[in-house]
Amino acid sequence: MKTKYYILSLCTAAAAFFSCTDASSLLDREDVGTLYESDVFRNPAYARYFVNDIYYHLPGADWTPGTGYQPKSTWYGAYLECATDNAEARRLDSDAQHFNEGNWNAESMPLGDVWANDYAQIRACNKFLENYESITPISGVASAEEIEYLRGQVIFLRALFYADLAKHFGGVPVVEKVLHFDSPELQSSRWKFADLVDYIVSQCDEAAAIFREVEGAITEDTFGRANEGVAMSLKAQVLTMAASPLFNRPAGYPQYDSGDPNVALWRYPDYDPERWRRAADALGAVIQSGKYSLWTSKSGTKTAYETYFVTRDTRQESIFSSLKGPDITLYYSCLPFDFMLINGKGSPVCYNLPTYDLVASYEMANGMLPEQEGSGYRPLHPFSGRDPRLEATVWHDGSTFCGIEFQTWRRETTSQKQNGKDYITGYSRTGFFMKKFLDVDLNPNNKVTLPNSMPIIRYADILLMYAEAVNEMENGGPNGAVDGVPLTAVQAVNLVRDRAGMPDVAETFANRGWTLDRDNLRKLIYNERRVEFAFENQRFWDVRRCMIGPETQRAVHELDIVLKDDDKTRIYTVKQMEKRSFENYMNLMPIPQSEINKNRNLVQNWGWAPASLN
Repeated sequence: MKTKYYILSLCTAAAAFFSCTDASSLLDREDVGTLYESDVFRNPAYARYFVNDIYYHLPGADWTPGTGYQPKSTWYGAYLECATDNAEARRLDSDAQHFNEGNWNAESMPLGDVWANDYAQIRACNKFLENYESITPISGVASAEEIEYLRGQVIFLRALFYADLAKHFGGVPVVEKVLHFDSPELQSSRWKFADLVDYIVSQCDEAAAIFREVEGAITEDTFGRANEGVAMSLKAQVLTMAASPLFNRPAGYPQYDSGDPNVALWRYPDYDPERWRRAADALGAVIQSGKYSLWTSKSGTKTAYETYFVTRDTRQESIFSSLKGPDITLYYSCLPFDFMLINGKGSPVCYNLPTYDLVASYEMANGMLPEQEGSGYRPLHPFSGRDPRLEATVWHDGSTFCGIEFQTWRRETTSQKQNGKDYITGYSRTGFFMKKFLDVDLNPNNKVTLPNSMPIIRYADILLMYAEAVNEMENGGPNGAVDGVPLTAVQAVNLVRDRAGMPDVAETFANRGWTLDRDNLRKLIYNERRVEFAFENQRFWDVRRCMIGPETQRAVHELDIVLKDDDKTRIYTVKQMEKRSFENYMNLMPIPQSEINKNRNLVQNWGWAPASLN
């Protein structure tokens, strides 16, 4: 029986974001109706649409649930911050809230079916690769080199989805063919974590080699698509993950799973500092390629850091991004009621509410910690004199947008007077709103549209991962470097801090009274990643790979602001707003019990069991 494809219904929307062809021209094409598999993989135009649809399901490519960019999952992007100490979901009955309360298990994953979604895209990749040789070059449509470029993209995309599975589950079954209901591979066992890492790396290398071969013949704009730099960066990212404490367990970290005979399925059974060097070498290769640099352009009243997140074409720094169409949906998703009347919108959504814990992680402008004596922190003006990235990321009490002031204060309990209009109920239970990705120089009431992009891998991440890997590797440390790379660990961090407007590491440590050693630089890098990548699908995974969950994820806090009736001064009080559940076994996600029920050769991750056995 021939397989039917309704190609335009599946792929036109994705092509609007990812095709090198103008989106309007695609919509103007005549309806081709039902296509068979042989038709799809004979015509390069249809084959390109097929690949576009895979891009449409990129992991980590969304801001909020329900916007259409992740049709089957709310697990990714900015919303995932609500499952960390960085943010709180506004709705008390949200999936993120169930996750934080520990109300989930191997039978119930509240934030999406990652396993099924990733394997669905891996199947699509395998389908393309099995039919690749049938695609015929057509003059004016696609050359042989452009078809080969498609193959390289699909090899990379398959590696990307396997990398996503690896950080969720550890080792998983690897399938390189299209499976059917009677395929014996449906009963495949999990690969060892080490073997899966090597496989992903080899696929990145293969894709990068293809990209190098066809580079001279590719005339299309590759921003938003895989290329050599993207493949090299994914390889470096995966090796950094593999070298991290969760997977490469050094002495001094919890050995909670050491006695499990299946430990090799979810981590290396031993610790090897050479893994950090392998990661550093891969990261150094991206740096030495000279393809990328930090975004430094400013626009309007915005800093370079702010401008980056409201600009669509950010290829200078964005190694790999999900390109978004022009709309202002994100404003509706983040702003309280006073701003929600935009174009008839009258109900606040506010998916992602920053916590006080995130706000507190931003240093003072001199690099000192707010709690340090002499830092310049003023209790009655807690947001002044801070790391500029705080103002670029968070709306707080007293912030203004479109001439409207955020007011997250309440009156003294004895007062009958009205509270601030953005106070708590229906707005922000934390006292803060997400600002990142919103252009402060635009008025959404004017029906403007904002085409931008969600970064998946960006150069700042490469620099900070490089600093982390070099700092951790043998014969590395703060002043270490990789052969051929003119950057020490400290210098890599300095580049990111300088763009943000923060003092360099030496000045920061001098002001704090810290010695420049491996432990202190590690602390700084962890926090630097937290503030630099807030709401970018990073914190959730950093908490796990670094194994800091028990210290950071068991409570979150709000900032309670009381406006005194007598002198109109504000009193700021930090309060614990929520206890959360976190145990070390939660560093890895459970393999869905439904998958284990179908394939008895799958072994569940340590610590997880069906609800009936917990």
